[in-house]
Amino acid sequence: MFKSLCCSASLIFFVSALAGKSDKFRCTWRDDPATTMVVGWNQITGSNAVLYYDVANRGSNSNYTFSQKPDVAVGAKGMNNLFVRLKGLKPNTTYFFVIADSEGYSKVMSFQTAPATPNERLSVIAGGDSRNFREARRKANSTVSKLRAHVVLFDGDMTGGDTNQEWQEWLNDWQLTISSDGRLTPVLVARGNHEADNATLVHLFDVPSKEIYYALNFGGNLFRVYTLNSMIPSGGAQKEWLEKDLKSSDATWKMAMYHHSIRPHTKEKEEQLELYKNWASIFYEQQVHLVMESDAHVVKITYPIRPSTETGNDEGYVRDDARGTVYIGEGCWGAPLRTNDDNKSWTRDSGRFNQFKLIFVDENKIEIRTVMTDESENAKSVPADNIFQLPEGLQLWQPKNGALVTIPRRNPPKIHEPLAVSNPTNTNSSSTTAASISKPAPSAAILYVDSKTEMLQVKYELKGKGEVGLHLLNKNMQRVKTYQFFTRKRRHLFGIYGFVWITSRKIHTFGEVRRRYFSKI
Repeated sequence: MFKSLCCSASLIFFVSALAGKSDKFRCTWRDDPATTMVVGWNQITGSNAVLYYDVANRGSNSNYTFSQKPDVAVGAKGMNNLFVRLKGLKPNTTYFFVIADSEGYSKVMSFQTAPATPNERLSVIAGGDSRNFREARRKANSTVSKLRAHVVLFDGDMTGGDTNQEWQEWLNDWQLTISSDGRLTPVLVARGNHEADNATLVHLFDVPSKEIYYALNFGGNLFRVYTLNSMIPSGGAQKEWLEKDLKSSDATWKMAMYHHSIRPHTKEKEEQLELYKNWASIFYEQQVHLVMESDAHVVKITYPIRPSTETGNDEGYVRDDARGTVYIGEGCWGAPLRTNDDNKSWTRDSGRFNQFKLIFVDENKIEIRTVMTDESENAKSVPADNIFQLPEGLQLWQPKNGALVTIPRRNPPKIHEPLAVSNPTNTNSSSTTAASISKPAPSAAILYVDSKTEMLQVKYELKGKGEVGLHLLNKNMQRVKTYQFFTRKRRHLFGIYGFVWITSRKIHTFGEVRRRYFSKI
C-alpha cells in the first residue's frame, strides 16, 4: 500500500511540473488582421515565457516551426500581462500555439488570421456592457465560442468598477469564448464609462492607440472598423483624425463602434449632444454604413438615418434609405437591463433582453441578426468549415420587422434609372417615391461643367408635387458643397417638371460628376 501511494504522489508531482503557469488568454489586433495577431496572457509564475506556433497542431511541446518571446510585459490589475505581437502570418490561416515557461507548457490553442481579399465573407460579433453580472456574461461568452466569428467588437463597460478582482474575473469568464477545440476569437475593444482610464485597455488588450481610437481594415478593403472613444473629447484631434481617415479609405463598407449611444432608446439616459455635433454628419457625409453603440442597456436597430434639422426630424435625424447610416446597440452583454421606452420615428425595432449582434459581411451586403444570449446557452457549435450556418438552438430575436436586417451595397444608379426620393417630413413612412430622369445621350453618362459658362443643365421630371434639391458628388463620392442651383418649373397634369441650372466657380476642381441625388423637400 505504501509503495502504491508513493508512486501516485510522484505521478501527480510529475504532471504538475509539466503544466505551464499561464492563464487568462486573449487575442487581439494592432495591425493588419490578415497577417498579424497579438496573443496575450497572464503569467502566474515561472519565467522565460515563449510562444511556439505553427500551422499544424504539434502538441504541448516545443516541436513547432516558429517561436517568439513576449514583446510587451506590463503589470496591471493584479496580473502580469504578457503580449506576443506576431507578424508575417498567412492570411485566412489557422495557427496552433502553446505557451512554454520554466514550469512547463500550456494546453494547445489556436487562432485564425482574417482573409486578405474582399471576396471572402466575414463573421463579426458586436456588443458591450457586461459589467459584473457574471451569470449572463458567461452565457454570452459561451455563445461566442460556438459561432467561430472572425472577430468580436466589444464597445466598453467590461466591468463595473475597473478593479483588480473584477478584471481578473472578467478575463476568467472570457475563457468561455474559447471553442471546444481550443480556438480563440480575437477581440477589439472600445472604452466605456466604467473603464476608469485609457490605460486599462492599453495594458490588458495591447490596444494600438493610447487614446483608444484607431481603425483596421478587414478582408483587404472589404470593410474598415473605426473604434472611437466617447470618454475623451469627440471633437479636436479625434474628429480630425476620423474625418481624414474616412475620406482616404477605399473600403467597401465602413463601420464605427464606440460606447455612448448618441440617441439612447431609454429615457434613463441623456442624449449625447457633443457626439451628435462632432460625429453624426461625418458618418453621413463619409458614408459610414453601420454604427455600433452601447451604454443604454437596451436593444435597438434603426432604419438608415441621417442628421437633419428639417421639418419632421426626430431628435435631429430623419430616415434616409438611400444614404443613411444604420445604428445598432445598445449594450446588454449582461449589465442591468433598462426599459426601451424612448423609441424614435426611425427606430426599426427595440427590446429589453441580453444580446449581441451577429453580423455577416460580404461585397454585396451586410446582414445583421440579434442573438438572445440567455436563451442560446445550449446552442450547438457551427461547423468549422461553414461558420455562416446558423447552429441548432441559437435563439434569434424575432421582432415585428423581422429577424434579419440587410444593408445592401449602394451602387450608384445609372442616369436613366429611377432615383429614390426620400420624404424626410414623413418619418413614419417606409415608402419612397421615384423621380424619373429623362434618358440622355450615351455620351452624357458622365456630366461635365462647361468651362466657359460654368453652367450645367440637368432635366428632371418629378411625378408628384414638391421642390427638388440637387446634390452633386465627385468621383470620390464626396458631396460638392460650393454650388448654387436655380429651378425653373411649371405644373402639369402629372406634377412638376423643369430644368435645374447649377453654377459654381470651383466645381471643376472637384472632378467629374458621377451621381445625382434628388430629394423631395
